[in-house]
Amino acid sequence: MQAEVYFAGQPVGTILWLPDAYGVQAELDCACPADAPALLRCYGETGGAPLLVGLPEPVDGRLRLARRLSRETLRAAGCIQAPPQRFYLSDSPQRDRPADEPPQADEPMPDTTQNAVRTGDTVLDSLLDSGAVQAESDGEAVVLRCVFASDQPFALAPAFVLCTVENGWAVLRWTKKDAADRAASKSGELIT
Repeated sequence: MQAEVYFAGQPVGTILWLPDAYGVQAELDCACPADAPALLRCYGETGGAPLLVGLPEPVDGRLRLARRLSRETLRAAGCIQAPPQRFYLSDSPQRDRPADEPPQADEPMPDTTQNAVRTGDTVLDSLLDSGAVQAESDGEAVVLRCVFASDQPFALAPAFVLCTVENGWAVLRWTKKDAADRAASKSGELIT
């Protein structure tokens, strides 16, 4: 498959995405944007956290990259069955956008002023209040989630041992029993 690669919302080149038995061979060929920062990386939009394809190098006035991405890397990014929806050059993993467009969240975060979903844990509730974490009620539990990439900090890091990773999201399932256990352990009671 061959796909367009974008910088600041404009196409600047192409990437050849060739699946094989070991993963994918990616070959990028792009023009060097005049107003670009010193280091540009190629990312792929996967629906979750962006997939870092690699760091192209300048060769004869163009940006070029030839790299193999392993099946494990593709699986972790959620694109083992299908390639990323879009490729872009950027100095950070945030979504590519035209230079005059202000940054926007890819998905709206819940309005915590009207959100009655609470965990009872001060750290987790402060993450909800800051908008860094999304939450939804699921019966007796609260499901918290934030974007996750293995090479980037993530909002649920204070509770990383309780998280799972699902399609580019860190997910924490917090029950009322978890909150009660934590409150009891703070007060020195033993729970049986």
